[in-house]
Amino acid sequence: MPSQISEAQSEILHEHIVPDFLTMLDGAPELENPAEVEHLAVALLVPLEQPESPPEIGFAVVEAIAARGDVVAAGVLQALAALACEPLAAQADASTQRLAGEGIVSRAAAGVGTLAVKEAVRIKRANGGAELLVALLARPGTEAVQTAILGVEHRETGGALIECAVTPPAPVSQARELLACVDDAAAPQPITADELADHVRVAARRAVEKEIALGPDAGLALPIISRALTGDPAGLPRPSLRAPWEQDDPELMVDAAADEEGFHHLMDQLLDELEQHARTTYPPDSVVWQHGDFIASTMLQWKGGYDDGRLGRWTSADLAEYMLDYFPRKVSVDEDTLAAVPQCVRAFLGFLDARGSLSGEPLEQLEQACEELADEFQQQARDSSQWGVAKSMFMQMQTEGIDPSAPGALDAWIEDFNARPRQQRDALLGPAADRMVRAAGLPSAAADRAPKQKAQRRKAQRQARKRNRRG
Repeated sequence: MPSQISEAQSEILHEHIVPDFLTMLDGAPELENPAEVEHLAVALLVPLEQPESPPEIGFAVVEAIAARGDVVAAGVLQALAALACEPLAAQADASTQRLAGEGIVSRAAAGVGTLAVKEAVRIKRANGGAELLVALLARPGTEAVQTAILGVEHRETGGALIECAVTPPAPVSQARELLACVDDAAAPQPITADELADHVRVAARRAVEKEIALGPDAGLALPIISRALTGDPAGLPRPSLRAPWEQDDPELMVDAAADEEGFHHLMDQLLDELEQHARTTYPPDSVVWQHGDFIASTMLQWKGGYDDGRLGRWTSADLAEYMLDYFPRKVSVDEDTLAAVPQCVRAFLGFLDARGSLSGEPLEQLEQACEELADEFQQQARDSSQWGVAKSMFMQMQTEGIDPSAPGALDAWIEDFNARPRQQRDALLGPAADRMVRAAGLPSAAADRAPKQKAQRRKAQRQARKRNRRG
């Protein structure tokens, strides 16, 4: 097969891409449980079997794994031979046999790829809009089972597969307890392994036809389920997968207007976790330790109180709106904090990524966007014409040497400010007040004055012409 990549791309492949894949194996102990070996193998397969991934990447990764020459490599190669599609499976199998000839064999290899359906049920929701297909999968000679759970939606998609997962090994009794936890559902209906395979095949094909992208967990489950149900990892249609950053964390989705208390509780929880993350990730004298908590709180306030309520979902457009609009208008900080904002924003995004909660765009893309926005952010945040009314007042207090947080300071300053000449007050609040008026769709004070000024000028001109005629 002719190569689909150039010489330069090949260099990038072997110097950067393949090492990234191999880091998944670094430090891994010998895995004695076939389920653990299969999970590691399918984690490698998810990116390798994406349509846009050239086959050369898979071949290079298998070759590099084999070059390790240890039992971990032997186990992963055995799992790839069982769970990958051709021609990658054949290359992995050949590498497995080569290592076995050298006496390098994984103790878990015998159980890899041997899952089969022990029993299966179909659980329909009471409203008929969806159903669960559930199978207990077992390996020969073992007591534990792995539960395959597949969600099928009928009302909107006409019977498409919308979710899919496989649990770690557990006792049969525990797996059956899981079935009893399904709410608002009819009693489980037993089905045969062949019936299950037919149902899943139809639902997966429907998902492909409807162009429904499944969550990342499905990528880890489908090769295992397909092998167990059909004997072939390619035996079921493969719907496309959403990238991890396209999957929102449901725990971080809020409606601040409907549940303000819940929103603030979630904010406090995240900020507590951020503090622990910062302590283990950044040195004690870093700006993240000093200002990260406050900056993160403003990001969450904007996301929850002004944007879509998805606290873990961030895009480059979100960062631009937060850094170039919300922060300059709303947030009052000193110079040290202002200088730390871009780095603290990156730190908070990194925390969300490490937590497994970042969605929207990949972390690297967001970090690049933050870096590109940094200079403009500093300009906007220092431009007083961009400030809102409250920020204008707070910044003026600081300029006058008054601490807004001191008891009674704010009330005293406002009383003094209101007693100042109108021109002085307008000089401070004019731009901010005009923006508020425009946002409300009302004519600004300047707009009100303009017609009067024009009328006065026209009147003066008419009087001047009259004087000239009389002269």
